[in-house]
Amino acid sequence: MKSRQVKILFSSALATVIIFAILALVVWFLIVPRVLNLQFMTNREMVDYHEHHGLPPYYAHLVLDGRRVPGIRPLAVGENDHPTIYIPSAFIQEYFDPFLFWDHGAGVFFASTRTEMLEFRPDMQQFTINGQTQMLEDPIFWSNDDIYMPQSLIEGLYPLNIEFHAEYNMVVIISELRQTVSEIAVNSADIRVRPDSRAPIFMQLERGDEVVLFIDETQLSDDTNTPEYTRVRTPYGLIGYVATASLGDLVVSNVNINRTPLLSAWVENWTSHPPNWPSGQLINMTWEQVYHPDANINLMESPLHSSLTVVSPTWFRLHEEHIFTSVASRAYVEWAHSQGVYVWPLVFDSNNAAARAVLMNRDARRTVVEQLVHYVDTLNLDGINIDIEHLFAPEEGPYKIQFLRELAIPLRERGVVLSAAVKVPDVWSMFYRRDLIGLTVDFVQVMTYDEHWATHDTAGPVASLPWVQQAILNMLEEVPKEKLIMGIPFYSRVWREPVREDEPMTSRGLSMTYARSFFEERGVEWEWDATIGSYFGEVVVTEEGQTIFYRVWLEDERSIAAKMQIFSANDLAGVGSWRRGLEAPAIWDILAVYFS
Repeated sequence: MKSRQVKILFSSALATVIIFAILALVVWFLIVPRVLNLQFMTNREMVDYHEHHGLPPYYAHLVLDGRRVPGIRPLAVGENDHPTIYIPSAFIQEYFDPFLFWDHGAGVFFASTRTEMLEFRPDMQQFTINGQTQMLEDPIFWSNDDIYMPQSLIEGLYPLNIEFHAEYNMVVIISELRQTVSEIAVNSADIRVRPDSRAPIFMQLERGDEVVLFIDETQLSDDTNTPEYTRVRTPYGLIGYVATASLGDLVVSNVNINRTPLLSAWVENWTSHPPNWPSGQLINMTWEQVYHPDANINLMESPLHSSLTVVSPTWFRLHEEHIFTSVASRAYVEWAHSQGVYVWPLVFDSNNAAARAVLMNRDARRTVVEQLVHYVDTLNLDGINIDIEHLFAPEEGPYKIQFLRELAIPLRERGVVLSAAVKVPDVWSMFYRRDLIGLTVDFVQVMTYDEHWATHDTAGPVASLPWVQQAILNMLEEVPKEKLIMGIPFYSRVWREPVREDEPMTSRGLSMTYARSFFEERGVEWEWDATIGSYFGEVVVTEEGQTIFYRVWLEDERSIAAKMQIFSANDLAGVGSWRRGLEAPAIWDILAVYFS
């Protein structure tokens, strides 16, 4: 009996040991490798590259250097092995040239540099460079709501190499012309979809096959930093990962571009060029409000302050019907020049209808450019200042950029400054593309005033210090400091608020002197608001038996001096004031400190 009990206990113990042994093996082979990320378990599963990535095999797919670009469909037209490759212009615009532009109304596709304007029409082999007719090897065409550019045109404009791998229907665009390459150093190397030995394999390469590597160049000289897997592009244009140990020596080489550019140089439109202005000379600019030719005579009765470098009279107006009108004066130009001051007249739009009538019509844009160049030549103008701000729809933004591109070329030929005034950055106006404006013009004036417009439902300052500072910081993310001119207001906004709830609050802009006297005549007690950077004043009056509150955040010598600290701290190109005639006389002494 005792012997039987021993046998039973022994059998139970053995069973327990076996169960624990099985559990230990499960833990060791299934759980431990995952926890410790051990790589000795290798997956030999083969997958189809297109199927794994969800790529229809009958479409051509795009690879840019070391990554697949989803959502872009290149077209391979013609012969199966040697077709003509077409790339959507939206892709080229996003990655290589932001100034490609399709004028839908005119049916013209534009490409531009700082000195050349190229015009193409779909399905036509003729195109123009600055109006001179040239011939294309392959025409552009319109499809899928985009312009498709042929390989020959793309490679003629940009330092890119385009390859087509018919075996896998892959189009490879090579922009990184300095590449790290290596040959497979083992008899067979697996190319996996992820840098993991458990990842599926989609291709096997043989000894001697060359791959392009995408690694940090510091790894070339640091053996201790070598990853187990390296991201590569195979000879067929597919992107995957290969065991680093299966690679031979790494070689850094340059991609050969064996073709002549279509222009005198490759197009490179992402570079910010220095403004057409003496290096180191700061700009003290002011606008002059002119709506009638006689106003020029009146303005000439008040000499310009010696600290001024630029005046911008509002001479050129865009209209919905007349397109362009002028109140320019040669006598005013000569008068300003006699005082050593440059003249950059303002071009402005009346409303959104006027802006659209000019910007979105190719012939109207051409007319305005020709008119402006005519006035530059006949009046001896030093610059042109564009203030087109009545844009409300995203499709309008690219047309403004195109207008600036078209105007910039003839002005640059003449050594004439082109500048543009813009509103402070805001979410609703991102389509204005201030960064592209900055790449096109010599200077950008940011209108850091009217923080609270006349139509605001709450009273507030014209330009508080925090608002101005944030606007400048936001602008500097898009426009370099050597091109940025900060706006300063020479006026205050006086707010009128009736006690009666049925009467709305109103406001009006007043000159510095008049706003001050308006409140001081009514016994205001000024209070300096260091946060806002201005004096606050409030008075209560009775008008026709009704109680009225008048409030103002006063712009004066002290508030302007505070704003000039922002200008100085950010090392900007200059300031632009709206407008001469509204300032207190002592303002010029404040500005002279910075522009003497």
